[in-house]
Amino acid sequence: MTSMPEAESPAHAVPTAEADAAAEAESPAAAAPQAETPAPVPATPTLQELELAIAALDEVAPKGAVGEVQDAFAEGDHVLAIRHASTLGGYPDWSWTVLLSRGLEGGPTVLEVALLPGEGSLLAPAWVPWADRLADYLAAKEASGAEGADDDDDDFVDDEELESDLEADLEDDFDDDFAIDDEHDLGDDDEADDADDEAAGADR
Repeated sequence: MTSMPEAESPAHAVPTAEADAAAEAESPAAAAPQAETPAPVPATPTLQELELAIAALDEVAPKGAVGEVQDAFAEGDHVLAIRHASTLGGYPDWSWTVLLSRGLEGGPTVLEVALLPGEGSLLAPAWVPWADRLADYLAAKEASGAEGADDDDDDFVDDEELESDLEADLEDDFDDDFAIDDEHDLGDDDEADDADDEAAGADR
């Protein structure tokens, strides 16, 4: 009679929870803990760092789009972030951020320049009822129309004054030309009389 193989003893079986814990302990990721990113610390940039940040922004930002310095933070021992307020249209509560290297041989250098949103930059503006917006639009349109009418009246008055001045200048010029022509005519008559006198003397 063939004997059946004996079942494995429960003493040799490894519980599932203990096996998972052992596998995690042997994995490289668990052996090497991940380095935590240092939290930014408020810092005071030097004059050289401020000038370098401004020069970097001048190369990428439109003219007049960079405001005053908001703050500066040190990220670790060798990175400095300087933030400038953004005055760029359509980007309220955004900041121009320049990352600089510091504490290294050769002086600070520019690492990155970016336009980053602030806490309230991505929020929708307050809702205004259509009736209020329409009233504001009509009031602005009426005001602009009144200003345009005043400008037209001023232009009309200026045109009348200009026309009268031109007419006066033309009359003065005409009088001057007429006087000059009279002088020339008188001069020609005198010369003719002198020639007649000379001819009469020759005949005698």
